[in-house]
Formats: sequence, structure tokens, C-alpha cells
Amino acid sequence: MRRILLLLIGIVVSGNMIYAGGLVTNSNQSTAWSRMLARDASVNIDAVYYNPAALVKLKDGFHISLSSQTIVQRQTIISSFPFLNNATYEGDVFAPIFPSVYMAWKKGKVAVSLGFNPVGGGGGATFERGVPLMEIPIAAAAAGFAQMGVSGYSANMQFEGTSVYWGLQLGVSYAITDNISVFAGARYNMAKNTYQGYLKDISFNTTAGTVRADDFMNGVGNQALQGAQTAQGAGDMMQPLIDNGLADFTINDATAMGFLTPEQAAMMIGGLVQFGVPQDQAGNMTLGVSQQTFYGAATELTGQAQQLFAGAYLMQDQEADVVQTGSGITPILGANLSFMEDRLNFGIKYEFKTKMDLTNKTTKDFITGINPADGSDITMFPDGAVINADIPAFLSVGARYQIIEPVTIQLGYHNYFDKGAGWAKDENGNDLIDGNFTEYAIGLEWAVTPKFMLSGGYLYANTGVNENYQSDLSFSLTTNTFGYGFAWHISNMFTLQAGGYFTAYTDQTIPQSYSGINYTQTYDKYTYGLSLGLDIAIGGGKE
Repeated sequence: MRRILLLLIGIVVSGNMIYAGGLVTNSNQSTAWSRMLARDASVNIDAVYYNPAALVKLKDGFHISLSSQTIVQRQTIISSFPFLNNATYEGDVFAPIFPSVYMAWKKGKVAVSLGFNPVGGGGGATFERGVPLMEIPIAAAAAGFAQMGVSGYSANMQFEGTSVYWGLQLGVSYAITDNISVFAGARYNMAKNTYQGYLKDISFNTTAGTVRADDFMNGVGNQALQGAQTAQGAGDMMQPLIDNGLADFTINDATAMGFLTPEQAAMMIGGLVQFGVPQDQAGNMTLGVSQQTFYGAATELTGQAQQLFAGAYLMQDQEADVVQTGSGITPILGANLSFMEDRLNFGIKYEFKTKMDLTNKTTKDFITGINPADGSDITMFPDGAVINADIPAFLSVGARYQIIEPVTIQLGYHNYFDKGAGWAKDENGNDLIDGNFTEYAIGLEWAVTPKFMLSGGYLYANTGVNENYQSDLSFSLTTNTFGYGFAWHISNMFTLQAGGYFTAYTDQTIPQSYSGINYTQTYDKYTYGLSLGLDIAIGGGKE
């Protein structure tokens, strides 16, 4: 009888709800970014996030930016595991509102700023059919019972997660000279992840029809237990003979000498044959060896029965309802350098590593195993468990140059120091990150008229994760993003901005193995977003 063990794999969704930026951090933080993709040398109100040292370039007064994005993402996983009903799994991420609010008050050489935005996450992912790592153990279990008439399986599963890291940023900018300004501030991050899902109605297709998987496995387990009891009884039946010094007698000899009846001998030989001893050898086995064979079979069958009962327990209907929360503070420093009467501008910002842990509040949980020491449940999201969720340090460098009067170009570079985060290694100490996540961006803006501007941009992002990092609900891919849009200076007080962008991901195929079966999984995504924003200057603003 084949040994069956069901394993459900833990999954995390927050990393897959990042739209632009590093593994944890969003960089799509304004409508101006949506239409240009390069804002790291901004001298507008969205500099609160992108280049806060440049806020001293604003005119004296109060400045506000209100913007929101609507973002749609499709995630696709294709598995080559041979026993799955369907090889393709799709998950949808939807963020109908992705807001950014910036405020700055500037007077002379000083600017005080406030920002509120989703620095990480910001949406929800739904896999209507679950993911391969939830279904593969079920498919493998069904295949393991093929010799017992199981030809397939069915299951009803779903997994949904949301993730958002809200950031509240406060800081002060100061102009040292007309050309040099600096910034110091901090961001308070409030993280919340939610997980809801179910795994139910797991059934096997058998010659007798559809049978619940837990009932089927309990039935097979009971058969194994009955076999163990039979083997134990057969071994015990030999003990009086062995106590009388007949351990070295064969079954045939003991029968010929009258110590065993022909019926007893036939039962012993039949039992040995059932447990794998060839028919022509069973009668010539000694009583001592025969007893050990029966006891060995009893032990093995008892172990198989326990595994089958455990597997059946894990095949029962399950639900998960989990909330993870945590917080952390990010210190931020920045500098801005201006030349050529502000036609050339360089922005630098460094966000320090944010130490942050998330704590589980679990009302329902998936059971992933059974503790062999005490028989207690091993669950996916233990209540009160603490999970590392560090936000890596982040460096941005940008350049802005007015080529000619109506045309401005912006360049941006981002380095997310992922290798320094607490989650950069797995629980066994294996590296998940080979190199830091980096981004390179270019944007162009053309002032068609003094009041109306068209813009476009391109951003290339290179992930630094290795194959150990990639999993069904947390995978990172290299991307190419294209953005476009416009800005309209309605008046000295109001500027309307609109933009859209599309991100194409480079798919990746990862070798996998389950229960000795080698297969591959291919990960892919696409993302698109639309954004609308309004900038308000009470006292005026300047490019």
C-alpha cells in the first residue's frame, strides 16, 4: 500500500500586490508619475514624496496635491504537474482607489511637508481556483490511489488576500543656498494584511462514483488497521510454539510434526504471501522469522493507517480568516542641487531600513500538518505569531533638465536594498535575494502651450530575487513600464493632471519537485493603471 501524506504550503500575498517599485515599496505615488514615470528630481508638489529637499523651490504659500489611481493586475501561474485538472491559474488584483495626498507650506528658505499614501500594497488579490501549491497535494494523493480505482479528483478552493502599508510622512526642507537644499523627516508606516480562503469538498473519482477524499482515506486507513491487527494476531499465535522451542522449525515441519493443523498452516502461509513473501518460500520460513515478518507488517500497516488518518484529517473542509498588523518608522534624508538658473536639477533621497514585524490575529486557520510529538494541529497562520516584514532601505537619484523652453527631460534611478531585510533569507538560512532590486526611468514633458503639457515615460525594473524566493503568491519579475498623460494649468491656483501606464512582465519558469515528481511552474503578470490628480497652490507654485 502506498504511503500518502498531504502537505499544504504556506503562502503570502503582500509581495504580489506591489504595482511599481521594489519587492515591498510602491513608487507609483502621484498622477505626475503615472504620466512620466520619472519624478525623482521633481520640483512640484509631488516632491513631498519623490524629492522633498526641492520643496523650497515652490513659491511661498500653501500647496496641496490630491490624486488617485485605479489599478488592475492579472497574475498567471502555469504548472506542468502531471495530475492537475487544469494547468493554468489566474489571480486578479484590483485597487479601485489608490490615493496620494501631499501638503507643503513654504516660506522663504523653509518648507514643511506632510504626505499620506500607500507606500506598500494597496489592493486585493483573488485566486478563484486557489493556486497550484494548494491543489498539487490533492492531485498527488488521488494519483497515489490509482491502483484502488481512483481516476481523478475535484475540489472547491479559493484564496483572497489584501495588503496595504499606509505611510504618514512629515519633514522639513531647508535651502542652504540658492543651489543647495536639504531635507530631514520620517514616515510612520501602518501595515495591515488580510487573508481569507477555503479548501472544501475535496473528492475522489472512483469506480463507485464520487467519494469524499477524507472518507475514502479513512476507509483505506481502516483496512490498513485491520490488516495490522490480523498480522499482530498471526504473530501472537506463534508465540506458544516459539516458547516451546520451535522457533527454528519451518511452518511445513511444524505441520508435519502435528504442532500446527493444516488450516493453521494455510492461514499463516496465506498471511505471509499477502505481506509479500513468495508462495513457494512461505512454507519453508521458520516460525521465528515468520513471527517477525508478521510483527513487521503490523508495524508498517499501523504507520500507514496513521498517515492515512492524518491525511484524511487534512482533507476535511477548512477555512482561513486572518489579519496581520504592524508598524514601523522610516527615517528619511534628502538633498537637491540646482544649476543653470534651475534648468538643471538633481534630487537625492535616502530612506533608511524600516524594522517592522507583523502579528497574526487568527479566527480561522488552515491546518497544514500534525505535530508528531503531541498530535496538535500545525496551522498556516498561528494566532499571535510574529512575521518579519522589514521595509528595505531605498536610494533614489534623479535628474531634471530643461533641454529647450518647451521640453524637459527627467531621469531616475532607484536601488532597493533588499539583501539587508530580515526576510532576505528563508527559515533555513538560504539566500532568497541575489542582488538588490533596481529601477531606471526616463520621462519627457512637452509644453504644447504655457498651460497644457503632454508627457510620456519608460521605466525598466530589474528584480534581484533568485528561484528560492519565487512562490505561487509571492513572485517578482523584471518589468518594462510605459506611461503617458497630460497636465493642464487651469489657473494659477489649479493644475489638473491625468495619466495612464502599462507594465509588461518578463515571465519566468522555475523547476519544482513534489513527492519525487519533477515539474515546472511559469509565472507571469501584467498591470495597467489610470490616474487623475489635482494640484492646488494657494500663493502660487513654480516648476
